[in-house]
Amino acid sequence: MDRTRTALREMAREDPELAARLIIQTLPAAASRIRAPLRYQLTVGDMGTWLVVVDDDGARVQPGMDGDVDFALSTDPAGLAELAAGASPLRLMLGGRVRIRGKRRRAIRLRAMSSANGLSMADALAGGAQLDPDAVYRSLAYMIDRDWTRGHTFAIAYELTGDGGGKWFVQVDDGNRVRVTTEPPEGQVAATTRVSVDTFKRLVSGEISPAQSMREQLADIDGEIYPTVLVGRWIERAQGRDDDELEREGRQRDIQSRRAGSWGGSGNGARPTEVDSAPARTGDLMTYGDLYALWERQNWRAHEIDFSIDREQWVTTPREAQENTTWSLGSFYIGEERVTADLAPFLGAAPSGEVEAFLATQLVDEARHAVFFDRFGAEVMALEADDLRGRMLEVQSLMLPAWFDTFDNGLRDVANRIKARPDDLDLFVEGITVYHLVIEGVLATTGQRMILKYTEDHGLYPGFQKGFSLVEQDEHRHIAFGVRFLRDVVADDPGRHGATIERTVAELVPRAAHVFVPEYAASPREFVSYGYHSSFIYGYAYRKLKRRMGVLGLDCPPPEELMPGPIASVEEARDAGMPV
Repeated sequence: MDRTRTALREMAREDPELAARLIIQTLPAAASRIRAPLRYQLTVGDMGTWLVVVDDDGARVQPGMDGDVDFALSTDPAGLAELAAGASPLRLMLGGRVRIRGKRRRAIRLRAMSSANGLSMADALAGGAQLDPDAVYRSLAYMIDRDWTRGHTFAIAYELTGDGGGKWFVQVDDGNRVRVTTEPPEGQVAATTRVSVDTFKRLVSGEISPAQSMREQLADIDGEIYPTVLVGRWIERAQGRDDDELEREGRQRDIQSRRAGSWGGSGNGARPTEVDSAPARTGDLMTYGDLYALWERQNWRAHEIDFSIDREQWVTTPREAQENTTWSLGSFYIGEERVTADLAPFLGAAPSGEVEAFLATQLVDEARHAVFFDRFGAEVMALEADDLRGRMLEVQSLMLPAWFDTFDNGLRDVANRIKARPDDLDLFVEGITVYHLVIEGVLATTGQRMILKYTEDHGLYPGFQKGFSLVEQDEHRHIAFGVRFLRDVVADDPGRHGATIERTVAELVPRAAHVFVPEYAASPREFVSYGYHSSFIYGYAYRKLKRRMGVLGLDCPPPEELMPGPIASVEEARDAGMPV
């Protein structure tokens, strides 16, 4: 549904000067629809006079007067808006709204300009328009249908930097007309989007998508992303460019409705019981008994996580951004099921009853994590398949070679060897290093922290945040077990077991770190994921590993031997507000 014509009519009645500003900006593109040749002069009240030329070279608009024209048209801003909205030039002439001197019959060709009803901002830019950001943002009050805003109340800001920039506040108020001002509204602004004027034009023209602008750090959103995405969708819908997304949204809503309550989920706002983390004393490593007791205190229920807000945020998110999120979360979605299956051989090979008891609790945790992710995939992401394994295959198709190398040639390989030789302690040490020190301690820890920080900072997916925070809590306990076990075996035989750990780290980490690299990255050395530069991601992962290797009394190879790209220093990470 294209609201351009309706919006112009409303502007003609309520803010004709704004309507005229927009029309004059888009004249080059609109005039290109007129049959050539034609030269005419346009005067709009006190706003000015323009010469419009349409010939074999296209359409051109320039300020000023020229006596050598087919006709001269003068009107007021409201008359120009009505003309552009499809009103008959003859009717406007008879009503005295439009005055034409010269070859009046040629003025009939201006009716072609009313087809600007289908003229989007992207079309206008392609046709040579010089869009004024102030007029574009103020027009949102008319372009956005009031019905679309029902159930939504918020304010967001758009800040353009550079020449011609400025700051505009868009206020949405549950079924009322959107308000756009340059003065801050009363109350909180949910988010501020900052882009350069050049990036603004590239976004409007469709040269880059909003998701791409964020990946390339051309746009910065400070605050909640959902309201900004919502307004972006409304802008596209107003120009008739949201049909594919609306179809996708409808299909996903249907799937969400059918999947509500998967795995016994209540979906009624229930929240898991808050748990006691009971941290160990500084410098201590918890015993296996302490870790087991902590597991009992920290149990939570995956079926009680409330995804009601998450569902609405997901279906509103454009397809491209959904695909990026599916890839990011897919590593955990598939990974949790994979580690659940691959952990079983470790129980049969546990060198003590205490180790076996803790690993049994971890197996329960991993199954719960898999259920949590499957609920999110089924009920929020609206994956097409009707069962867990089918949905996993759907997501697995997005995984890149580095993921399969790490989980197949790394974890699954060592799990199969442990299953075949359960009495081989050296092999068990290698397995704990792969599982707890690398996959959980390097990959999972880093991915969890970055994704949680991003969703928390931008107000995204509150149900997912809650559940994923509890997953992160469980993973910390698993890593604490792994570090405790590895420290004990290194203390018993440093040369033998220390060498196994160091060799495994040196061989696996450089390959595993490529799991962080998204498909769109031009190089693993440098990219942006979830708004974070790769140097922060690699730096966080490396420092976590180095600290744990230090607890084991082992040396950690330098970052250039383990990470695919440079790492940011602790100071750089802190200055950027990143986790260290």
